[in-house]
Amino acid sequence: MKLCLGTVQFGMDYGVQGGLRPLEEAVSKMLSLALDKGIDHFDTAPVYGNAEEILGDYRKNNPDNAGKMQIVSKLSSEAFTGKEKSLWADIAVKHAEAGLRRLRISELEAFLFHNAEYIFDENAVQALCTVCQRHMAKKIGVSIYSPQEAMKALDYEEIKVIQIPYNAFDQRLDKCGFFEKAERKGVEVYARSSLLQGLMMMEPERLPNRMQFAKKYLEIFKAVCREYQISPLKAAVGYVARHPGIDYVVFGVDNEMQLSEYLSIQGEGIPEDMVNVLQKEFENAEERLVNPALWEE
Repeated sequence: MKLCLGTVQFGMDYGVQGGLRPLEEAVSKMLSLALDKGIDHFDTAPVYGNAEEILGDYRKNNPDNAGKMQIVSKLSSEAFTGKEKSLWADIAVKHAEAGLRRLRISELEAFLFHNAEYIFDENAVQALCTVCQRHMAKKIGVSIYSPQEAMKALDYEEIKVIQIPYNAFDQRLDKCGFFEKAERKGVEVYARSSLLQGLMMMEPERLPNRMQFAKKYLEIFKAVCREYQISPLKAAVGYVARHPGIDYVVFGVDNEMQLSEYLSIQGEGIPEDMVNVLQKEFENAEERLVNPALWEE
C-alpha cells in the first residue's frame, strides 16, 4: 500500500467539520514535503475548486519536482449528460485537454469517471478510452460510490483503476467479492474516505444535529481506540492500509502538521485483533453512515 495525496482541500472548503482550504504557499510546502517523503501520486478533479490550477502552478514553479508527480484526475460529472453519444469521445478528449492545461502536464497517470453512472453505458467507457488512445492518460477508470458500481466496473477490460470509499465503518466491498475479483483482473484500487470526510476524527458530543445518528458508532470506535491505545487517525488509516486488496490510500490534509501525522504512520498497520474487533462492531453499519450523500443538511 502507498499513499496518494488528495487535493480537494487545496481547492475548496471540505469535510463534515467545515475545514478551510489552506493558502497556496502552504499547499506548495505540503506538496514539496510529500514528494520529499516519497509520496508521488496525487488525486484531483476539475470540481475541486482551483485544485488543478494550484497543482499546475506548483509544477511550473518547481520543475525539479514536476517530473515526479503522477496525477489522477476525473471527467466532469455532467460531461456527457444531454449530449449525443456520437460526441462523447470528442467531449472526453476536450475535458482531458483542459485538465492537462490546468495541470501543466502532458499525460495523466489515470483519467476517471467522476460520475459512476457512466459505467453502466459501454459507449461512455469507449469514449473515455479515446483519452488513452491519444496518449493523454496512461489508464482509465472510475470513482465509485456503491458495490453495484464497483462490480459493474470490473466487467470492463478497459477499466484499470477503480477508486472506492473504504473505512472501518464501511465493509460493503468486503462482502461482495470486489477485492478478489479486482486482484484477478489486475485492477489498481485507490481507497478514499478512510476518515469518512473527517467524521471519524470528531468527538461524539461535537456532532452537528444532522449527524446525531452517527454518535453511537463514533463512541464505539473511540472506545476501541482507547482500549488498544492507538490514536483514531492511526486506527482509521491503519485499518485501510492493512488491506491486501488496496494499492493506494487517498488522503487529504489542511496543513503541514496533518501531513506529518500521516507520514509518521505511513506503512504502519494496526494489530490484527483490533482489525477483527472493528470488523465485528461495524459489520452491519447502516447505509446512512457510510454514504455522505445521505447526510442531511
